[in-house]
Amino acid sequence: MSRRGHSKQILLFLIAVVLPSLVLVALTLRMIGQERELAEKRRAEETRRLASEIGHQLLVRLEKIKLQEVSALESRGIKLREWKYVNPEVVLVAPVEKNRLLLPWELNRNSEESRRLLSEAKFAAKIQQAEREELVKKDLVRATQLYLDSVHLAQHPVQVAYARLLLARALEKSGQSRKAQEHYGEILLLPSQVSDEHGIPLSLYAGGRLLEDEVAHQAILERIGTELETRFLLSPIEAYMLRDLAEILAKTGPEADIVEAAQKANGEILDHIGYLEQVMALRKDFPNLIPMANRGSEPENREPVWIPYGEETWLVSPAPPVTGSESWVVAVEAEAVFSSLAAEGRLSEAFPGEIRFLTGRTSEGESLGQSFPGLGATFIATDAAALAGNWNLQGYFYLVTLLLVLSVTLFGAYLLWRDVRRELGLAEMRSQFVSSVSHELKTPLTAIRMFAETLHMGRFQNPQRQSEYLDTIVSESERLTRLLNNVLDFSKIEQGNKAYRPKPASLAEIVQSAARTLHYPLAQQGFDLRIEVEDGMPPVQVDRDALEQAILNLLSNAMKYSGENREIGLCLRRQDGQALIQVTDRGVGIDPKEQTRIFEKFYRVPAPENQLVPGTGLGLALVTHIVKAHGGRLEVHSTPQKGSTFSIYLPLGSQS
Repeated sequence: MSRRGHSKQILLFLIAVVLPSLVLVALTLRMIGQERELAEKRRAEETRRLASEIGHQLLVRLEKIKLQEVSALESRGIKLREWKYVNPEVVLVAPVEKNRLLLPWELNRNSEESRRLLSEAKFAAKIQQAEREELVKKDLVRATQLYLDSVHLAQHPVQVAYARLLLARALEKSGQSRKAQEHYGEILLLPSQVSDEHGIPLSLYAGGRLLEDEVAHQAILERIGTELETRFLLSPIEAYMLRDLAEILAKTGPEADIVEAAQKANGEILDHIGYLEQVMALRKDFPNLIPMANRGSEPENREPVWIPYGEETWLVSPAPPVTGSESWVVAVEAEAVFSSLAAEGRLSEAFPGEIRFLTGRTSEGESLGQSFPGLGATFIATDAAALAGNWNLQGYFYLVTLLLVLSVTLFGAYLLWRDVRRELGLAEMRSQFVSSVSHELKTPLTAIRMFAETLHMGRFQNPQRQSEYLDTIVSESERLTRLLNNVLDFSKIEQGNKAYRPKPASLAEIVQSAARTLHYPLAQQGFDLRIEVEDGMPPVQVDRDALEQAILNLLSNAMKYSGENREIGLCLRRQDGQALIQVTDRGVGIDPKEQTRIFEKFYRVPAPENQLVPGTGLGLALVTHIVKAHGGRLEVHSTPQKGSTFSIYLPLGSQS
């Protein structure tokens, strides 16, 4: 086959297979891209639907909390000691007055009552007189007496405690520390409702004085614990005073238990101070939050709005009055609300995976709706079903189709490449075969013609010389006949028409006949053929001419590839119940990598020294066919530069 024919084959293959495959691959990739875009759109729509549903559930929950808290506070009135929230998620419920947030401690009825009691005319005048003697005139004796008069004049526990607190201060200044500590100790045990005009329990002032004297550590620690347990909302001043007491106790406590308890209490107080700081920041920023919450439609049609606020995110929303006339603001801890919804199982009903809520100005996540500006959510599938849902069967089908098309295309390309390479190899072998046959035919024909013309011209009258020329003509004619027989037999084998006619024959006679046929060429080239034939070999069913031709081919190869060595062995013997015919030379040998290919048709070992040796590449292929047709096998054992041995194994008594 010509290279032009191969080019046509490749071009036809590209047009018929590769080009449609490329078109199909392009279409498949486009369809996969379109499916991916549709899947992304569906996923985005599903995410928006989930966000809307979860936002609705969250809004219902928050509005319910808002209604419960406002109703509860309006029903019982605003009293600090009863300022308890119904829902644990709530961090602040406060009334709004003139666009200003009123914090719970600012509405403390106890501070108003204490301010009224401490400003009564007779009591206030007596206290002012005593303080003038103590602080201005430095007359501690007179001041102490006046403070005692104030205690006797007092008609309410707040007045009594306040006068005794000032009395203890005067006693401590005058050196009567023990009496002062007794007064401080009794004041320390008073309830929180006994406070000054700022709502600060007088017991905390007493505790601070006792700590300076390094006494009553345990009692002060208990006082701190009582304040933290009984007071729902501490004012900032009270929280800072408790913090100072706890820090001093943690540093100066006489026992490890007191120090550890003080450190724990200080941690709780610091948490509360952090909460108070966020409350104070909310009050400061409240005027800016109100327009954001109230924007939009008319008040009667306005949607509720919950605004994220603070580092520890709160959701803040204005609340209209339920039964009264005051407006309110409700703040809840965002994470607590999310957790409560998750605990109730409502979020898992909407989405079985993990839901993460995002607050602040981040652009990530899906918006939960107009009621939650600045609040978003992301959805992370965690179960196998949700993850598998991200892949659709159509996408899998397209991928499998694409892989199948690519596999078929690549496999077809491989087959074409293999066939073309094989055809090129065969074409090259055939070309070498034609060249070799031409050379092989030309050489004996030239010799026959030359010696025949010499004899015809009668130049040599010597009978011995004439006999040699005639032997040469006969030898070259036999060589030519063998060559033609090889070509004809190979042609019959290729067409499947080669027939063998086995008859009982003596292998010894066949071996001797082959040796006689090559006697003259061997003698002419100086070869020493050593023949070993075992006696008593039984007749074997063989095609005599075909087997002799196989032996002649092996001997001819031995002559061609013996190199400088001129010894060839021909052996016939029994081995393992078989007849063994061996041809041995001590020539160039065969590389182990080539020993499996030398029996292929037209193949010749591509060694430089073999290029000068004439041959067609058909001899061993014919030998292999003949031996297999007789039920035997052909083996080779060769070592480079040491020679080769070809062995024909034939079954004895075979009826093949």
